Amino acid sequence: MLRSADAVLVDHLLPRTFLADLEIETNSKQVEWLADKRPRWSQSSINKWLATHARRERIVARLKGGDPFIFGRAEEETSHLSKLGIPWEAVPGPSAFTAVPTAAGFPLTRRGDGRSFSVVTARTASGSVTDHFPMADSLVIMMGVEVLPRVVARLLEDGWPPDTHSAVIEKGTMAWERTVSSPLARLAVAAAKAGVASPACILVGEAASPLFAARQRPTVLFTGLDPSNFRWLGNLLHWPALELAPHPAAEAALSGALQSLRKKQFDWVLFAGRVGISCFFEEIDRRGLDSRLLAGARVATLEAGTAERLREYGIRADMVGESKIWEETLEALGRLGGASILIVEGTHAPRMLRHELRARGAAVSRLPLKRVVPNRQLGRDLPEHDVIYFVSPSGVRAYHRTYGAAAFQRQVWCLGEETRRELMEFDVNAKVVAAGEAAGSGALVSA
Repeated sequence: MLRSADAVLVDHLLPRTFLADLEIETNSKQVEWLADKRPRWSQSSINKWLATHARRERIVARLKGGDPFIFGRAEEETSHLSKLGIPWEAVPGPSAFTAVPTAAGFPLTRRGDGRSFSVVTARTASGSVTDHFPMADSLVIMMGVEVLPRVVARLLEDGWPPDTHSAVIEKGTMAWERTVSSPLARLAVAAAKAGVASPACILVGEAASPLFAARQRPTVLFTGLDPSNFRWLGNLLHWPALELAPHPAAEAALSGALQSLRKKQFDWVLFAGRVGISCFFEEIDRRGLDSRLLAGARVATLEAGTAERLREYGIRADMVGESKIWEETLEALGRLGGASILIVEGTHAPRMLRHELRARGAAVSRLPLKRVVPNRQLGRDLPEHDVIYFVSPSGVRAYHRTYGAAAFQRQVWCLGEETRRELMEFDVNAKVVAAGEAAGSGALVSA
């Protein structure tokens, strides 16, 4: 649906990377982000936009998170379209009220303990605080963080014991997720002290006790851009040190690289990461080209996850490194005397890899498509964690610049020797841990 849509209206709460993460090409689409609208669009403005574009015989996608009919405005929008005779289809995802707690390690039911739960909004349609909450083993309260003190007061008046387990999960399943747990009577104070903001999900009762199995895994503060290949490290909290920005040299470098590819002047094309693959194929598609451009060159990736992304574009890599550790890729490439290599960099490729390739006699050309800059959201209080994990020297520098020594008080893991050497510059002793290694290795983690 999203791939075929001509116009997409994206809800406020979806992350900016949502379409890119799904590999949805947007150059040929009209994409509107409600979070950008000033003043904020009313429901009637949204209804009008949907109807206007649908009447132009365009495929229109109204993109929301979860199930749009659960405490959402989908009924108003679909009713408006139906009155105008415009056909529509709802494609729901899992609702946030189950997905967020489960992903954070708080399942809503457990055999022998939590046999029932209720889901409720903290406020009515008029904006007033709900004056009665249902009784169950567990409560899931949506859209309530801004009125949390009044919600807690109401629950205590309803008879919930002050020491009832409770938690607030902020930005569940997204970047900057964190959980604040507390006895019910102190939940509002704890959340305010941590600066918790919407969107957040409130749990009260049996479900607010974390799953035993989840407590046995380390909580890992992951600072890279893409956590996809690192879920096995433990309970991941994605707090990216960096964010993507346009690379000032991209346009000129791309023109030169495409000309050389047409002339079949490269022996190897090395894709250094998933971002590079996405950006490369988006750019050549924009120019009316396709994967035939790579004919005549052998294709390599640094690791299996990048090779999988490449296969989505119909390309099977001739060489796949066993991990993102560049030394292994170098050995796999073998003798390179006189070889011409194009490195497609989504954000960056290890400098030492380029240096060693040249030292072995290869002619190396770079194609930088994006660059990384310190993430503008760094600075909020770090969540509780057992381990912090860095994937690049630039990520280390960004965290040190923002948090100083406080960022390195727990165990520090990293990807590759180059990142470990950067950590040593700040007197931090880090352990090199490849993706997927830690959770299954019996690694001991200090609490």
